[in-house]
Amino acid sequence: MLTAGREKALIINADSSTPMLPVWMPERILEVSASIGNVLTGLEINTALVAERVTILKEYPFIGVMGYAAGENPFSYPELKYDRIKLFLAEAAKLVDYVILDCSSNMLNFFTPTAIEAADVTVRILTPDLRGLNYLRAHKPLLTDDKFHYDSHLTFAGLARPFHAIDEMDHLIGGFDGLLPYAKEIERCGTSGQMFKALAYCNQRYISSLKLVRERLMKPEGDGDAPLQEENSGFYGNLPEDTGDVPLQEKNGGFHEDASSQKNTKGSWYVALAGNGRQEAPAGKGVGHHGHGIPK
Repeated sequence: MLTAGREKALIINADSSTPMLPVWMPERILEVSASIGNVLTGLEINTALVAERVTILKEYPFIGVMGYAAGENPFSYPELKYDRIKLFLAEAAKLVDYVILDCSSNMLNFFTPTAIEAADVTVRILTPDLRGLNYLRAHKPLLTDDKFHYDSHLTFAGLARPFHAIDEMDHLIGGFDGLLPYAKEIERCGTSGQMFKALAYCNQRYISSLKLVRERLMKPEGDGDAPLQEENSGFYGNLPEDTGDVPLQEKNGGFHEDASSQKNTKGSWYVALAGNGRQEAPAGKGVGHHGHGIPK
């Protein structure tokens, strides 16, 4: 959605409990040298080093990803430190128009609170059930410091199904800003290594939520926050459970406090890559969550 106009985006996941590079692109063999861990624990963090570790998606050349490699775990590298994460995010933001920080729901992972603090827009994705509600109640006190700008976070109902008590949950949490309905085709994309093809199967409510994030990023500083307006009574109306199986027109673009998004207009990673003689890595070569049930 963010790269539909040929803007460039970088998706970063620093949760070592589940390495994401083999999830995003299981068909490509990426060595450990492509891991984000080598950047975060390097002697010096700079734009050139970050650019070297960006893996560009073949099907979406405006989107780059960074994450841990297959086989890595929380003990593969030293514990992440706040200052180094802040520096890393600042350097990464110089490369592209948007940085999407794909966070863990575990607030003990330093990357998550640091990402929330750094982001211009933070998206919280909750499953609309008792587990999601109690996750939110347990973690809200951890984000009361002004630096986390909690009141401006967007809250989406994720994996939402018609049998979920959406309206009741909406009242209990203080209002959902958007809805991400469950669709089996989206799940298939996510579980078969084709996550970036999921946009073709998102129904209109899903797309509306994604557009809301984009609009929030574009909004001038100081504009009031307005929740997503839903038609009829309640979020779901009469949508069938698997709405989303019929593909929409797919556009160039990519896609949890799940996704934190950060705007930057200082160029692209292509500049840094070209300066270092690096191109998209072939197979075998290294180159804005809080949401229960949705580590986005």
